[in-house]
Amino acid sequence: MTTRKSAKSKGSQFEMDCTYSLQKIEHFKNIRRLGPEGFQAQYDLKNDGKYNYCFECKFLKTITWNAAKKFFIKLEEKTEVGYMPMLIYKTNQQPVLVMFRDSDKCINVVEFEDHFRIPFIKHESTRAKKGDENE
Repeated sequence: MTTRKSAKSKGSQFEMDCTYSLQKIEHFKNIRRLGPEGFQAQYDLKNDGKYNYCFECKFLKTITWNAAKKFFIKLEEKTEVGYMPMLIYKTNQQPVLVMFRDSDKCINVVEFEDHFRIPFIKHESTRAKKGDENE
């Protein structure tokens, strides 16, 4: 029997994958998922400390440039002063992309691996795998 993931669980899974991948970078050791707090903040991940970033994570079937840009501009508007906003997004069958503004205030879109210099990694499951259960 095959079950389909809901959009909410798919998005939550992607947030966990983003967190797990970013935690591999020294700058992002303090990154955390906001959960319900993120609903009010309007972004999913936050890194505090020497490097302050806010991330919105989107995993959609498809996304147009205009839609991605809208998500990013909304993120910029909601990001706290002193934090750098970044949109991390993925569509089916495409690589994970990062949208951000450079020092010249131009919007850039780069593959996650090219921008952060690490591979995007899915987080390890917390569920017991079949055969791993103690009988």
